[in-house]
Amino acid sequence: MSSSSSSPAPRRRNDRILTIDWSLLWRRMRTRAGQYFSSLKFRASRTEYIPPAWMERFRLSWFRLGLIGLLLFVFTQRQVDFTISMGKEGLAAGTTTGRHMAAKTSDASADPAARDNMSVLPVAATVAAPEPTKAVWSVEQYNVREVRAYVNRFQRVARGEEDKFSIPAPAKMALAILGSGAGTNPAARENNNHFGTITANGYYENAWMNWRAHSELIDREFPQLANESVNYQQWIAALARTSYSRDKDIGKKLLTIIEHFGLERL
Repeated sequence: MSSSSSSPAPRRRNDRILTIDWSLLWRRMRTRAGQYFSSLKFRASRTEYIPPAWMERFRLSWFRLGLIGLLLFVFTQRQVDFTISMGKEGLAAGTTTGRHMAAKTSDASADPAARDNMSVLPVAATVAAPEPTKAVWSVEQYNVREVRAYVNRFQRVARGEEDKFSIPAPAKMALAILGSGAGTNPAARENNNHFGTITANGYYENAWMNWRAHSELIDREFPQLANESVNYQQWIAALARTSYSRDKDIGKKLLTIIEHFGLERL
């Protein structure tokens, strides 16, 4: 490139550079604004404000305003005094009425005739709910014929269990009669269970299986009974001391059944 193209163009003599004097401009603007506000103030002072006609009706002097305020204050104070006095009178009247009521009550309580005439609200009588009566066990509840038939049916089984497990035949028979109602309750008729809840969890195809399961349970759970004498009284007393039954009277019941139906001859 040539040297003539890279050099700046020469400035002409008639060209001028624009410069602004900001301080001078600010002083002139401030002066103009002051003159404008002075003119407005002068015009406002020369102009009289005339309010509308409707505002003239509410123009009141200071004397009238003070008089109205004083009247309002006095009227308010009287209203407060009147309310307070009425409240006190009402309270006093209520207190007097209460004293009269108390006096009348005391007089009525002192006079027997007045006390008899006083109305008394009826009070509902509290009746205790009757306790559920427990069924009283009795050996008389068994049918003699049914017991005899039951004994004849299972006496050989009872003797066989005595020989095998050392359980006295009279005690074994009494346990079966007590647990099955001499073979008449539903558990004995439908499930072949003749010894109550202690053998209720098993399944038995016939009554003999239930008798054998009962003997095995006693031999397994209460082995100390095998050391007792074959005498049924001693054996029943030892059974009553175990956890065989929750019935505390099981020993008495078994002995009563044996004696009542003559099972000691088995």
